[in-house]
Amino acid sequence: MIITIPATHWPTNGPRPINLRQDTPQVVELLELAFGEKMDRRDAHSTYSKLGQSPYLWWLHPRFNRLSPGYIWQENNRIVGNVTLLAAKVPGRHIVANVAVHPDFRRRGIARALMDAVTDQVRARHGEVVMLQVVKDNNAAIDLYKSLGFYSVGAMTTWQTAVTRLREIPATTDDGKGPLLRPLTRRQWQEAYQLDIESLHPDLHWPEPTPPEFYKIGFWRAVQDFMNGRQQETWGAVDSNGRLIGVGVIIGEWLQSYDISIRVHPKWRGQLERPLLAKLVRRLRAMPRRNVRIDHPDSDEVMNQLLKEANFSSQRTLTHMRWDVTYDRSVI
Repeated sequence: MIITIPATHWPTNGPRPINLRQDTPQVVELLELAFGEKMDRRDAHSTYSKLGQSPYLWWLHPRFNRLSPGYIWQENNRIVGNVTLLAAKVPGRHIVANVAVHPDFRRRGIARALMDAVTDQVRARHGEVVMLQVVKDNNAAIDLYKSLGFYSVGAMTTWQTAVTRLREIPATTDDGKGPLLRPLTRRQWQEAYQLDIESLHPDLHWPEPTPPEFYKIGFWRAVQDFMNGRQQETWGAVDSNGRLIGVGVIIGEWLQSYDISIRVHPKWRGQLERPLLAKLVRRLRAMPRRNVRIDHPDSDEVMNQLLKEANFSSQRTLTHMRWDVTYDRSVI
């Protein structure tokens, strides 16, 4: 879905809707200056960079339909500010990304003006929720977003290592018997999804909440994954009554880093993280050599220590912020 922004006249200097065909090269240059090595392959500005490599083929890019025009700030035909508005799969949900201002033009209210333009556009589309990420220690940006009505949902840290650098960790800290771990059965997918949403706020998934079918690996899904070079392993921890209390997942795609995740029922936190991570590490060490990454709540000190023990290193921590769209009912 592409968001169109009707306008007839825009000033030479100031905000205007982005023209992807015309503006992509300058936007890519601005984003590389603003984010540099912090660019991530899953971020929207990474997609802009790929578009910039072939500016005349931008409309053929498979992720173009997720790149809504958004706004840029122009000074004398030079793009010095940008904000992207992404259409989400969940109805009424929008994602703001690529909020960037050239260092020479900061502290002039450009970011606020661009955000005001985007929030006005979301209201015009009758949106309900807007999400964004910001570096945890970027207090100036966080204060700006708070002044616009955003509030913090939590923070997620990205950890990374290579399969060759992974260290196996003991499943237990003593000689005691650990929990029963076994591959998730096809019938447990709904139970696993419920565990996921109970253990992690949906808005801490990025860029979308976990879909209900994420854990559902039926025959046709397995065939499709095989044809696309995608693999998914899911291990479950069960209690004495056979109820699912923890889940560990490994996802691999052709020539991409492995993504792993661990979800533990709130009542079992602090007890299952070690055996689940130990299982995933053992499985990864038997797989083709690639990088491994995990996004996990920054506040989880137990997992933080375990990931360090397994030789992961933290890459960045992002605060997830949410705005529940408000309306002046007197004019609706």
